[in-house]
Amino acid sequence: MNKNHEKTMLDLKNLIKDQNFKSIEEANKFISQFTGKAIPSRKDKDLTQEERAQELVYEASEMDDAMEADKKVFLALVNDADCVEAYEYMAETAQSALQSMIFFKNGITAARKKLGDKFFEESKGHFWGIVETRPYMRCMLGYAMGLYALDQKDAALNALKQMLVLNTNDNQGARDYAMLYALDLGKLSEYEEIHEQFETDITAFATFNYALFLFLKYGDNNVSRAALEVARGRNKHVMAFLMSERQLPESPASYSLGDKNEAIYYCDFARPVWRKSEGAIAWLTAIYQKR
Repeated sequence: MNKNHEKTMLDLKNLIKDQNFKSIEEANKFISQFTGKAIPSRKDKDLTQEERAQELVYEASEMDDAMEADKKVFLALVNDADCVEAYEYMAETAQSALQSMIFFKNGITAARKKLGDKFFEESKGHFWGIVETRPYMRCMLGYAMGLYALDQKDAALNALKQMLVLNTNDNQGARDYAMLYALDLGKLSEYEEIHEQFETDITAFATFNYALFLFLKYGDNNVSRAALEVARGRNKHVMAFLMSERQLPESPASYSLGDKNEAIYYCDFARPVWRKSEGAIAWLTAIYQKR
């Protein structure tokens, strides 16, 4: 779900909040009139400072002029120093990994301050279903991946595990990185715990990570080979990319299950882990050559 849709959801929520419905039927009738139509944005005079800050960041994200967009984000922070969306925006446009990490961390701190401990406890398990928490969850994912890139791998894994507690449906795919990071760290029991929650996944991340896990745990046997065969059946491109010494193509913006883009995206994250796992690439090569 893109941020434009997210803004629409907030606009609708605010529009409903301004009404005084006497029944669910009356509320549903009111909402139905907007089917297929744009939800009207609230006028500036009706917005709180916090809401105005959010609007400014949404406007900035649609602008091509980076300088003008930065001005809007600055004004957002003037209106609300704890505007999580502003910190998220700055993290995504930062010039270095360290700057990005600092802004993601600021966004996490601001969200926790704004939402409060009680909200976190009461809403635990379904965070992504609450539109107000999404900037926080995106900051968490960005922060976790930044930690990993800066070789803070245990901290990265812990952050991802926190996300899985807050949002058990894992709409963001945090489990994919969490399981890969667990394998990288040799924490096979932690991998297993997460895998058991999502064992029906059929993505390249899920199936090839599982094959690697079985190889690390049991070595080359019928079980690990069977898992690798299942993974290869899900995406025929992954093994060649994992074994290749060539630089991977640029990571794609989107992909479909089983296609080459999915393989590139997976290997962009996973190839270093496979290569540092003793014997893993040789295992792939031996099996691949017997085809």
